[in-house]
Amino acid sequence: MAYGSPTRMEDVPAYLQGIYEGKPVPEYATRENTEKYAMVGGISPSNAIVDSLVRKISAKLSQGGEIDVILGNKHWSPWLDQSISSLSISNTDKIVAFPLFPFPSGGVKGSYLDPLEKALSRRNLNPEIRFINGIPSDVLADIWAPLVRKNYWKGDAVLFDAHSLPLFREKEDDYNAAFMSASRSTAEEAGLQEYFVGYQSRGKYGNRWLEPSIYEVLENIMAKGYRSLLAVPIGFLYEHLEILYDLDLEFGGKVKEMGMDYHRTGLPDDGDSLVDSVCRLVMNEVS
Repeated sequence: MAYGSPTRMEDVPAYLQGIYEGKPVPEYATRENTEKYAMVGGISPSNAIVDSLVRKISAKLSQGGEIDVILGNKHWSPWLDQSISSLSISNTDKIVAFPLFPFPSGGVKGSYLDPLEKALSRRNLNPEIRFINGIPSDVLADIWAPLVRKNYWKGDAVLFDAHSLPLFREKEDDYNAAFMSASRSTAEEAGLQEYFVGYQSRGKYGNRWLEPSIYEVLENIMAKGYRSLLAVPIGFLYEHLEILYDLDLEFGGKVKEMGMDYHRTGLPDDGDSLVDSVCRLVMNEVS
């Protein structure tokens, strides 16, 4: 299960209307998303990466028995409801639902589990649902530590980064704790002596979001005398616009404006480490 992205610039307005559930789309949202998609030629890298990831997971899981693997997006094709319709599940007694997010979140769980349950109910289907809400910290550390070691320059300030979440519905304590734990475990496995953590992409609605902001953390990094910064977007599993735009362009630009060098690790994407980890977690729920 994934968020989903439009495949053409012309689809951005329809994509935003779906996100805002028919409510008027704020002007800033249209402007910012249009700028983001224009930067990558109108096509997010997410779709191709997720499609490849799903194919690799399907191929690996099919070796151990008959397991159907399908992709259902929340905000673009293939929509979750469409995916349920295309799946032959009349004789299926269990579904393992796995949103592609690294940390457990009450808000994320509800936004994917509720539509799944409604889609099944509309078809009078009642299989057991096993919901995987986040990836264990030690598993994430095994995935991310090699990426940190590969990209680390001597003297880097290493900043672990995750997407901020609003706190008006859920406290998101589990999400915050998982972010801190995964960052700590990865830093230890990568042999770092010091590291920093911060949240990116705070929205423009609501007064309370998970903190600290990466911009606030940048001030602390500067005060400690660092001259280069390695961003580690451990709160993401694959490349997409919020990394390319919010992190690399906006935040990276600010880092450079402050006189520091900026670079970041790659993402797990559809690499073997993430494929293998997802398959193990799914099989734990199947067996």
